[in-house]
Amino acid sequence: MRFTVEPSDTDHHAVICIDADLPARMTRLMLHYVEAEGRDWQHFLGFGIRPLTRDPHLDWVRRHGALAEMHGEFTERAGERCGFPALLVIRHPARTGDRDVTWDEVARENGVTISPSSMWWDLAATGGTLAPQDRFDARDDRFGTPLEGAEGLAGIGALFEVLARHTSTPEEAFGAVFETSGLAWNSYGPGPDHSVASYTGNPDARAHPQLAAVPASQICSPEVDLGRTMKVLQTTVIDAPAMSGLASGRFRGVDALWPDGREWLVVTDIDWEYSLLGCDRGTAEAVLAAEGVEAVELG
Repeated sequence: MRFTVEPSDTDHHAVICIDADLPARMTRLMLHYVEAEGRDWQHFLGFGIRPLTRDPHLDWVRRHGALAEMHGEFTERAGERCGFPALLVIRHPARTGDRDVTWDEVARENGVTISPSSMWWDLAATGGTLAPQDRFDARDDRFGTPLEGAEGLAGIGALFEVLARHTSTPEEAFGAVFETSGLAWNSYGPGPDHSVASYTGNPDARAHPQLAAVPASQICSPEVDLGRTMKVLQTTVIDAPAMSGLASGRFRGVDALWPDGREWLVVTDIDWEYSLLGCDRGTAEAVLAAEGVEAVELG
């Protein structure tokens, strides 16, 4: 069997030619497979995902895994643990009405002292009363609660613009995504190796049209453990936030992002109201000075 891709004046600008001595039925199945992959990749490309063509440097990511283990445990030496010259906390904004609210503003309104190591639950107290006992659910009715994890990170567009300027590979980056519902991969499709996959909690269920289709080539995406086991997908720095709209309720965007050049690593978690960025001094200074990004440096 031989595949060739030739230019075409069709809407897709190219055609795939299959030269094979296979029975006609098998050739038709192969065409269905290629068509299904094409449709799915059109969907995925619209949400920032690219074919995995590079080594995602997972050994390097694992060496910096301490970033994923620092929730609520910031100390004066936190920066030394991360393995980067600088360690920043990127605070996810709260939202009220039609505007974002910074942690600094909440602290001022509540008369609370804020420091680089402050957590949201340290600030969300009103009328002299303490925040709820459960520190993971400290809520302030006036300011709402910052979006947690990948959703909150994806909303800070200015951060990704700065990060794209501080890597040699802005068009080649890797995002780790956490399947928030712990859903299994269930495959279906016309090809012998199942050309399409969908998320489903029921292995006997038929595909639901609102569930995101996943190309077969992504089913075997590499995985990395950063506090949670996550699949690794290729993207670009600027396009990474678009993943938050891919499959609502399935995964909510990138929980970790790093460029092929490995100049920095940003990590968040579904339970965090912030993200952590390990980077060099130049990147740190640019992020700290950026408008639309509330960032503080840890020692």
